[in-house]
Amino acid sequence: MPTDVSFFLDDVAPYAAGLKDGSGRPLPVDGEALRNFLDYVRETKIAGAVSVIPGMFGLLSRSTDPHERGFAAVLPELVRYPVDPHMEIMTHDRLFDFGLGTVREDGPTEMEWLDDHSISVDEYRDYFRGTIAARRDLGVTYAGMTTPGTHPNMNPNVWQALLDVVEEGGFGREAVAVFAVVEPELPQSAARLMASRGRYRVFDLPSATQDFLARWVNSPELIEVDYYLTPEGEGRLADLIRSGSPTAVMHMHWQGVNPQHGVGWRPFQQVIERLNSVYSDRIRWRRPSEIVADAG
Repeated sequence: MPTDVSFFLDDVAPYAAGLKDGSGRPLPVDGEALRNFLDYVRETKIAGAVSVIPGMFGLLSRSTDPHERGFAAVLPELVRYPVDPHMEIMTHDRLFDFGLGTVREDGPTEMEWLDDHSISVDEYRDYFRGTIAARRDLGVTYAGMTTPGTHPNMNPNVWQALLDVVEEGGFGREAVAVFAVVEPELPQSAARLMASRGRYRVFDLPSATQDFLARWVNSPELIEVDYYLTPEGEGRLADLIRSGSPTAVMHMHWQGVNPQHGVGWRPFQQVIERLNSVYSDRIRWRRPSEIVADAG
């Protein structure tokens, strides 16, 4: 069987989160940059998942800023591309108050909240429902979830809450992929069933690579194309493919690979060119939702 190859693109937003422009404001990334990325994905016949975060810089659906509205206008086009829109929850920062329609000033970040084992299934489920409702205003249907940060010790109630949302139709499918952990050292990688009820299933689909495409800091010092695949066909992806690994999922960040500012954009293309050249007969590019739809 070929190895199913995919990617998770974190932090997709109208700004490169954590980065600043020359005046100290968040670094803007235009909607056209997202469209350019998506066009490349389609043209090269690759597939993966991209984050859609409704409240990362305020409620995107209610913004009157022309730059933010231009970015939001591209999001309904995601359905035309071989990518899964993923819920990276609501803010990628502090928890959101859905009653007040704003970010809470108190309390934990969403990343901390996922690992808090005192949180109930009901609380997680209600928060996920609120996030799904918020994305409807952006014309997006979520196919899965990407967690802010990595979570090897995530509260098991998260999986049960997601299963409830899957069963009630919140994701529009019966099997959902969640990117929660990075496992760059294991010899093989595969989707893991974390919760199920009848035909409804929630899977953890780990990334099998570190991000050496400039990461969230957009640093050229954090670029290493040969880590993934050398021109001779060696590297982390080669090891997975040759071992017969069921999946080989790459993890990367919008800050580093966006076509407008990302210094990892061209290195990302180099990885794809090498992979499709050397191992085209041993891989199958698939969206995460396609991978888990076939998983046991």
